[in-house]
Amino acid sequence: MTVLLGVNQGVVFFGPRANPKAVRWWAENGQLHWEDSRTNAYGVVSLRDFLYRLQAINDMISNGRRKENEGFMHVDEIERHMKFIEEAVELAKKAKEQGIPQDPEVRRHKAMDLPVSVAIPSAITDVRSEDS
Repeated sequence: MTVLLGVNQGVVFFGPRANPKAVRWWAENGQLHWEDSRTNAYGVVSLRDFLYRLQAINDMISNGRRKENEGFMHVDEIERHMKFIEEAVELAKKAKEQGIPQDPEVRRHKAMDLPVSVAIPSAITDVRSEDS
């Protein structure tokens, strides 16, 4: 069975024009993970930092549309960046739904989901300890 990553599975790709699927982004445990296929680098970004990065890309695009910056980016590059921003915003929503790890409510809920081990002494252990 073959599984294609990034096909309706909450994965967003972005990279240079020559290799547009070089960097893969996905949401997991309320954070955004990325992997660069060119260098095999991997990292994790908080939701807040990810949204700051998206805002910076958006500002860069809007600055390029000013009259004095005309020709800053080709139209196809602007469209590619805008498509990434739209897909990345959906990815950020998915990460937020998963719960931000720094949120005390999420921490409390995850702590409640951890398995609990309880040791209960039995009558057999009591009898053996009396014989010694």
